[in-house]
Amino acid sequence: MGTDRDWKRWGATDPYFGVCSQGRFHTNAMTAESRAEFFASGEAHIARIWRDIGNVAGVEFSPGSALDFGCGVGRLVIPLARRTRRVTGVDISPSMLAEAERNCSVAGISNTEFLESDDGMTRVQGSFDLVHSYLVLQHIPWGRGRKILQTLADRVAPNGFLAVQILTGDTSKPVIRSMVKLRYVFPPANWARNLLRGRSMLEPAMQLHTYDLDLVREDLERRDFVCAQVDEHWQGFRNTFLYARRPA
Repeated sequence: MGTDRDWKRWGATDPYFGVCSQGRFHTNAMTAESRAEFFASGEAHIARIWRDIGNVAGVEFSPGSALDFGCGVGRLVIPLARRTRRVTGVDISPSMLAEAERNCSVAGISNTEFLESDDGMTRVQGSFDLVHSYLVLQHIPWGRGRKILQTLADRVAPNGFLAVQILTGDTSKPVIRSMVKLRYVFPPANWARNLLRGRSMLEPAMQLHTYDLDLVREDLERRDFVCAQVDEHWQGFRNTFLYARRPA
């Protein structure tokens, strides 16, 4: 999903798996139970974000508005909308956005809007108390993602927070990473892997990219943000939740 084309393909053919790449979330495998699990995981994630920001800020977090970059099918927009007055979800995939609107309607959520995204967020109006992104930037190469992060930071209102998840380190062996990256630039390598795993030959590779955390923080601190982070380990990577507050 390192390209917009691949992301749009996931959105049109297998949107829930595109958001959470576990077999039970494939379109042809979804059940009522797995669907409930899918949305419960979104509620758990947003509850975690609220706790982390509360710990960072030292006060109860109660934003009035939120922007979710890479909102997919609305898994995180729904719990955000239950905690704020308005939420804007942006995504590169029109199919994802249409599904997100349907999911909000089913959930009785009406304080949302959905917009197609571009790197400059040109369709998005105004600023937000919370600008959030999860499981998205890791699929965007570092050079492009760095610029997107700066654009997202510029949408944070005074006293607001940027809360994003990025991969900031790779603990796998260099030869393994080289083989993985080969699939991104040499399609036959990805086709062969798909066939060996019993998948559709032309299924896109889910690209994973790491970010330079020091440079990300420098970009934010030049904008006067105060940064904090929580680091975890995930599938051979250092996984960083970055919380940056814009002063009043």
